[in-house]
Amino acid sequence: MRFVVERLFSRFLEAAVIGLMAMALMVNFLIIIQAVFSPLSVVQGNSMYPYIEDQDAVLVMPSDPGELEPGDVVVFPDPEQEGFSIVHRIVSIEERHGRLYAVTKGDANPVADPLPVPLTRISGKVKVVLPMGGALLEFFHSSRGFLLCVLMPFAVLLLYTLTQRYKEKVGEGGSLLLRPILRARP
Repeated sequence: MRFVVERLFSRFLEAAVIGLMAMALMVNFLIIIQAVFSPLSVVQGNSMYPYIEDQDAVLVMPSDPGELEPGDVVVFPDPEQEGFSIVHRIVSIEERHGRLYAVTKGDANPVADPLPVPLTRISGKVKVVLPMGGALLEFFHSSRGFLLCVLMPFAVLLLYTLTQRYKEKVGEGGSLLLRPILRARP
């Protein structure tokens, strides 16, 4: 009976360590991909509520201006704040002075944006919305997130490895935790 319990406990530990390591690798991969390619953008504000909410992350894919049509959710540079972008839906496409412009509007806004956007200035279409993905990305980039998601699994792996080596040195039935518990039985 004792060996069965020890074996189950050992398998549970192995599965937990493997799961934590897989999670750490996925988080590391996500952090590296986000840092190098920056495929996800964090949305700030609720102008696209309920489709996109504050702190959601969106995956934006480049699109040809000829493919854009009303109903598409697009990203374009903010004309009032340099370095910022706006995520809004195309309401209509109009021709002005020989150029095509998108009239855009946030789903939660009562009126369309005051300035139409040249189709050539649109960065791309929103393909995927990750609810609260922005908050998760910000957490991963924080020191707490780094410790929890990256360093902690490696610490667990180290602890597991040291425990396994101790058990090998002590021999069969030499478990630190289970030996005193099983001896206490009448």
